[in-house]
Amino acid sequence: MKLDWKTCWLLGLLATGCLPLLSKLGLRDSWYFLIALLSVGVTWLGIWQQRPAPFQPWLKFAIAISAQCLGGLIEANTDASGAFGMQLSPADLCLLTGHLALMSGLWQLACHQQPQFPRHGFFQGWILATSLMLIGWQFLFLPTIVHHGFSLDRPQIFRMLYPSLSFIELGMLLWLWTSSAAYASRAFIQLCLATLFFAIGESIFHGTSNSLAVPHDINLMFWLLGYVSFASVALHPDLAQLGQPRASEDDRHANHILTLLLPLALLFPVALLLRYFQALHPATIGILLGFFIVFIIGWYQLRTTMGNIIEVKQQLQQQNRTDYLTGVPNRNYLEQVVEQSIYASRKPLPHSLNAMLLMDIDGFKAFNNIFGFGLGDLILKAVAKRLYHDSKIHGDHFARVDGDEFILLMLNVPEKAMVEQQAWHIHQLLEQPFVVNGLTAKVSCSIGISTADSFTKHTFANMQRESERALLWAKESQSQVECYQAMRDKTTDKSWVISEFRQAIYHRQIVVYYQAKVHLQTQTVFGVEALVRWQHPVRGLIMPGEFVPHIENTDLIHTLFKLVLNESTRQWQQWHQQQLELTIAVNVSARDLMNFDLVKEMEHALQKHAMPASCIEVEITESSAIADPRRVKKLLSALIALGVKISIDDYGTGYSSLLYLQQLSLHYLKIDQQFIREMHQDACSLAIVRSTLELAKNLNIEVIAEGVHAITVLQQLIGLGCYGAQGFLFSPPVAASDVAATVKRIAASRYELDQAN
Repeated sequence: MKLDWKTCWLLGLLATGCLPLLSKLGLRDSWYFLIALLSVGVTWLGIWQQRPAPFQPWLKFAIAISAQCLGGLIEANTDASGAFGMQLSPADLCLLTGHLALMSGLWQLACHQQPQFPRHGFFQGWILATSLMLIGWQFLFLPTIVHHGFSLDRPQIFRMLYPSLSFIELGMLLWLWTSSAAYASRAFIQLCLATLFFAIGESIFHGTSNSLAVPHDINLMFWLLGYVSFASVALHPDLAQLGQPRASEDDRHANHILTLLLPLALLFPVALLLRYFQALHPATIGILLGFFIVFIIGWYQLRTTMGNIIEVKQQLQQQNRTDYLTGVPNRNYLEQVVEQSIYASRKPLPHSLNAMLLMDIDGFKAFNNIFGFGLGDLILKAVAKRLYHDSKIHGDHFARVDGDEFILLMLNVPEKAMVEQQAWHIHQLLEQPFVVNGLTAKVSCSIGISTADSFTKHTFANMQRESERALLWAKESQSQVECYQAMRDKTTDKSWVISEFRQAIYHRQIVVYYQAKVHLQTQTVFGVEALVRWQHPVRGLIMPGEFVPHIENTDLIHTLFKLVLNESTRQWQQWHQQQLELTIAVNVSARDLMNFDLVKEMEHALQKHAMPASCIEVEITESSAIADPRRVKKLLSALIALGVKISIDDYGTGYSSLLYLQQLSLHYLKIDQQFIREMHQDACSLAIVRSTLELAKNLNIEVIAEGVHAITVLQQLIGLGCYGAQGFLFSPPVAASDVAATVKRIAASRYELDQAN
C-alpha cells in the first residue's frame, strides 16, 4: 500500500496525540524519537521518489530536519547529566545547521528560475520577521538577558538564535508565497505548518526554560507535528509546484499582500499594548488607541485607492489583450498564453505536441474593394465570432493577429492528424454562408500549420515564422491547408521544375513505367502499378521523388494524373489485344480527391478505350483518406459504384486506424515498404505486418506488400498468408514494351522460388 500525504498527516496527528499518555508510562522519549525518525525517513523517501525541480532546496529541507532530529537525540542524552543546560554542545551545532539549511532551501525556492531578484514580497517577509523578533525580544530574549546577563559563551544567550531563526523562516515563507506559484499549492500549507510548529516549539522551550531544561510534553508535541508536516509535504503531489516561478503578477494577490500589511505592521505595537496595558496611564491608552484608529483609517484609504488602481489596470490589460474591431483576443493574449504555458505547473503530456494554425481569408482585399470596408469589417466580426466560439468548445486559444489573419493555438495535442482534422473542420465551419446586412457571403480561407514538441518563447517565434511560410504555400498552390516542412523550406532551388514541367508535358517527356504485382500463392502477375518518370533531355531520367513534391500542390498534379490515366487505359487496350489480362493501379493525389470531379474523368477514360472499370485500381495515400473523411468517402463510394477498385497506399505511415479505413469499402491495402524491408530483422516491424494481415483478413481486405527485395522477406510473407507483393525481387518498374516479357519471366521463375522455399 502506497503511503499518501493525507494518511501520513493523520497518522502523525494520532501519534502526537498519544505522546502525553506514553509520557505517564515512561515511554515519552522513545515514542518521540521513533515518530521523528520515521518522519525523517519518509521525508527523504518522498523527496527522492518525486525528485521535484528544483531538487536542491528539498534536499536541504531533508538535511534540515535530519540535523534537527540528530540535535534532539544529542540533547536528550545530555539532559540527564545536566550538561546541555550548562554549556554548548554538539547538539547546538546540529540545531543551528538545521535552521541554516532550512533558510537556504527557502531562499532557493523563492529565487528559483527568476530572471531577477524577486523583490516583490521580500520586504513584506522582513516586516513579518522583524515584528516577530521584536515580540520575541520583549517576551523571550529580554527576560533571558536580564536574568543571566549578555554573554555569547552562555548557552542560554546563544540559544536565542533558534527562535530568532524560526521567525526569519516564517518571514521567508511569506516571501515564497508572493514570489512563486506556492500561493496556488496545497503543499505550501503543509510547509507553513511544519515551519510554524517548529517555531512555536522553539519559542515555548525558550520561554519556559531559557532553552536549558528538559522540554515539556507540549514542546515535544509541537516539534513532532513539525516533523510529521515535513513528511506529508514530501509526499504531496503538488510538491514541485512550490519551485515554479509565478508567470505574471496577480493583481488580486498583490491586493491580498496589501491587506496583510495592516496586521504585520500592528503586530508588535498591539503585543506591547497588551503586555503593558495595566501599567499605562488612561490618557496614554487613549492616545495610543487614537493612533491606531488613524493608522487603520489611513491604511483603509490606501487599500481602497490601490483597489481602484488595480481595477483600472485590469481593465487596461483586458483592452490590451482584446482586438478592438472583433472583440476576440489579439496577439498580446497569445503571448500571455505562451508565457503561462512555459511556466505551467503541470508537465506536458507525453508524446504530445503544440500546433499553430495561421488562417487568412481568401480574396478579402477584393471583397473590401467591391463592397467597402464597412461591410468587410462586419464579415470579419462574423468570422471571428464563429471561429472563437468553436475554439472555446475545443479548449483551444484563438486570436485575430492582423487584418484578415487569425491564429488558433492548440496545446498538448496527442497526434498531428488531429491538427490537420481541425484545419479541415475550420473549412467546414466557414462553408456555412454569412448573412450581413441582407447580403449572403461565402468565405473560404487558407491555413498554414506549424507544430513543435516543446514550447518556449523561441519556439513560439519559430512557429509563427513557419506557419507564415506554410500559409504562403497554401495560397500559392490553392491547396487550402499546408503543414510546414523543413525539407520543403530548404534553399535548394527547384524553381526549374514547375517552369520546365509544362514543357515536359507538351513534348511528351513524361513516361509511364509499370511495376508488376505478384499473387504470392500462385506467384503469377495479376496487375501492375503505373509509375511516372521524366525523361529530361538534359538532366536525364528524373525519378518522381525529385519533381512530384514540387507540383503536387499546383494544377500540374492534375494534369499529370490525367496523362497517366489516359496512357494506362490506352496501354491496357493494347495488352488486352495481346491476350495479356492485367489490372492497372493509378495513384490519385490528395488534391485530385478534394478539388476535381474524378469520377467523370475516369468514366470518360474507361469508355474511350473500352476498358472495364474492374480492371483499374485507384491508389490513395493513407493521409489523403483521412484529410476530409466525409468528402473522401462520398467520392470513393461513387468510384466503387462505377466498378473501380480502391487501394490504400503506404499504410502504416499515417495516423488512421484500419477500422476507419474499412468504412471506405477498400479492396486492397498496401503496407509501406519500410515495414516490409525490416520485418526479417526487426520484431516491431514484423509485429505490425502480422497484426495488419490478421485484421485485414477479418475485414475482407486483401493486403499487398511493397518493397519486397529479398527472398527471406518473401518467405515470411507467404508464411503469414499475405495476398500479394511487389518489389525489385520480382521486377523493377519497366517500360510498357517490357511488361509482357516481365510477366513471362516471373511465371517461369516460380519453380526457382518454390525450390528456395
